[in-house]
Amino acid sequence: MGLICCGAQAIMTPIPQHTRAERVREHAPWLSCVAFYTVFANLPYWLAAHEFRFSRAGLFCVLYAVAGLISLFVPRLFTAVLLFAMILSDVLCGICETYYLPVRECLENFRAVHAFSGVHFFYANLILLLALLAAATAALMPVKSFSRSQRWRTALCLFAFLAVILGTDIVSLRLSTGRFPYAASAATGGDRLDLRGASVRRLSRTPIFRLVRLARIDYAIRQKVEKSKGPLLPVPSASAAALRAAGITSGADRRVLPNLVLVMVESWGLAEDSPLRDALVQPYLQPGLLAKYQVIQGTAPFSGATVAGEARELCGNSVGYYIISAPAANLSGCLPSQLAALGYDRIALHGMSGYMFNRAAWYKTLGFQEIWFHDAFKREGLHDCAGAFVGTCDADIAAWIGRRLGEDNGHPYFIHWMTLNSHLPVEIPAALPDGAPCLADFSLQPNTPLCSWYQLVVNVHRSVAQLATGNLPRDTVFVIVGDHAPPFGDPARRGRFSQTDVPYVILLPRSDRNLSKTLLTHNAPAPKSGAAGTVSPAP
Repeated sequence: MGLICCGAQAIMTPIPQHTRAERVREHAPWLSCVAFYTVFANLPYWLAAHEFRFSRAGLFCVLYAVAGLISLFVPRLFTAVLLFAMILSDVLCGICETYYLPVRECLENFRAVHAFSGVHFFYANLILLLALLAAATAALMPVKSFSRSQRWRTALCLFAFLAVILGTDIVSLRLSTGRFPYAASAATGGDRLDLRGASVRRLSRTPIFRLVRLARIDYAIRQKVEKSKGPLLPVPSASAAALRAAGITSGADRRVLPNLVLVMVESWGLAEDSPLRDALVQPYLQPGLLAKYQVIQGTAPFSGATVAGEARELCGNSVGYYIISAPAANLSGCLPSQLAALGYDRIALHGMSGYMFNRAAWYKTLGFQEIWFHDAFKREGLHDCAGAFVGTCDADIAAWIGRRLGEDNGHPYFIHWMTLNSHLPVEIPAALPDGAPCLADFSLQPNTPLCSWYQLVVNVHRSVAQLATGNLPRDTVFVIVGDHAPPFGDPARRGRFSQTDVPYVILLPRSDRNLSKTLLTHNAPAPKSGAAGTVSPAP
């Protein structure tokens, strides 16, 4: 590529009167500059992509080569600041595209870095140090002392490098997909990641264009929500289906209303292959549980990241991530307010800090009376589990819910629980004493990210199944639903899950006389090899 051509040019340039040492002194500075901006400046991103398992992007960032060109004409301090900003934007783009996050949401939650588990926290700081080191190197690069010929050679090599990697990618993408790369456009009209061409290996990364595109999509959706004069568009949800099936209506008698437990399972996506899909819900198909509950499986559409999934289940409309800043008047029709009118005690649980995505604020705005986060659970003696973030163990929170449901105070409970431990990137192997075996029948291999994810999600399902079969004083409806597909960086792993739908399981007590058949006609989008709204009969 550009470096090879430039190196050959440097070696073949006839300078008969110079010694070898003088030749090295002449060419080393500008060749070092080219190598730095084309290769070594990528080190922070490469480390971040490996440690946090970003979705596949190009190998080399074109912005860094552009920064090298700019450095030939501007003060070195300006170049250093520019390069540092470019590296941060590069990493930010990798996070947003991998984990379904709008740019604004990601920026607002950078303070959550302190909640990373030990290894991830170490690497996050190492990435920052490498970015600072790259900026310091740019500030010390002696470009001002370059001769006219050295400047021309540097510029020529950087231009050649850009032409080679961009040209190669354009041709490769055209041959593989039949289209050219998209510009920074918001034409997709949604905040879902466009995976077309993701399997095509690329040489170049263009984070500034990708960030602009993501920001424009985010802005378009936000404007649509904020300027909506009428009610927001309804979206299918597992919780709405459960309410209809259980007959929880405004005219019901408070004395017979069941508890309602909504479990949002982090990164539980809809597997495209039925063996893996069935294995994940196996804990709900045990004879003891089927004797007590009618088990109903279905799917619901998802768009965006975790908060958007919570908004779907709690409000049943298209408010999405913007539930964070929505005023209370716009949330009066959400599930907590509806159930408050029926006399439900409302509790929200999450094993991480309440500052993450500002849950401490908008949970209150929604109308939850009690809100429990990591610090409160820690005071109660619940254990911490390592993962992407340090937080309360999901199994411990499930047991806590069981104890709380055992305190029947004459009012039904509505408990919303957002799980944590299966958040990607997952630990390998998963830190579970009795993790589910990763069998070849499910196309799983031990000590892989997919295996750890599977074990952590099954761990939640096992805990909920154990909770449901306990001795609960009041009938309890359980709604277990995914928030979004698992955002694996590897396209092959990511492709094993639907990018439009998530699964759900509803447990309806068989003693409930108000079981409705309306759920059987709830036609949420179904997986390719199954049907939504399927019911598991009693044994």
